[in-house]
Amino acid sequence: MPLVARISLFLGKVFLVYPFKGIYALGKYLFSAIRKGHHTLQERKKVKALEKSRPKLAAEYVPLQEVRHKKGSIDAFQQKLLHNKSTIGIILGARGTGKTAIGMRLLENFAAESNKYVYALGFKEEELPSWIKVIKNIDELDNNAALLIDEGGIEFSSRSSMSKANKILSEILLIARHKDLSVMFIAQNSANLEINAIRQADYLILKPSSLLQKDFERKKIKEMYQEVEKEFHEFSEKEGITYVYADNYQGFVTNTLPSFWSEKVSKGYGQGKNVDKEE
Repeated sequence: MPLVARISLFLGKVFLVYPFKGIYALGKYLFSAIRKGHHTLQERKKVKALEKSRPKLAAEYVPLQEVRHKKGSIDAFQQKLLHNKSTIGIILGARGTGKTAIGMRLLENFAAESNKYVYALGFKEEELPSWIKVIKNIDELDNNAALLIDEGGIEFSSRSSMSKANKILSEILLIARHKDLSVMFIAQNSANLEINAIRQADYLILKPSSLLQKDFERKKIKEMYQEVEKEFHEFSEKEGITYVYADNYQGFVTNTLPSFWSEKVSKGYGQGKNVDKEE
């Protein structure tokens, strides 16, 4: 007997012997199918609206501009940053000093000048262009990628030594070299980070520190801030002032804002809750 005929016969028997149960089961099935289809349609509409709202701008390369040279070459630093298979960078500074802005500027430079995929973790997808893939889990990363992580956007808690942010950073450090990842991690204070993460960093990007923040930094970071404190004061009126510390370069630089910049981007994922508001 053909399959369709067998199914029809079975359904006929079900409705004959258990008419109410059969009707109930059929109704439940149809309702579930309609609801599932409605949710699928809603999800498609949501994705379409999200893509429509994202900035429609091509990535632009704008290098960091040197303000004061101390050691090495700013060009060598930027070329290594863009073209090495794997680098780890930590961006530190007080609220409102532009940590997110320089992180996004460097991420845009990756998109414009390197062959790496570009990702962000801890940011709102609708505020970023489509060439930045916003992820919630590092399992979503492809090999050969540049990733910007905002500690505030991943529910960082400095009171927990095994915070979510440190767990993610530790996992990233384990796989970075193997997967050819270039990672930039934004944090307000180095004391929040596990010492192993700082030891493995290839470069540090320091924004101005708050009045008391330096006293709570890890020893090496505190020493760096003390060494350049006078120069930070000297350049206090210069927009985007930053101190870069790497093996092939040390010096003060400034950066332009990324092409897609808005105040909403600066607030990260948390919409102001436990997140720096960058300017």
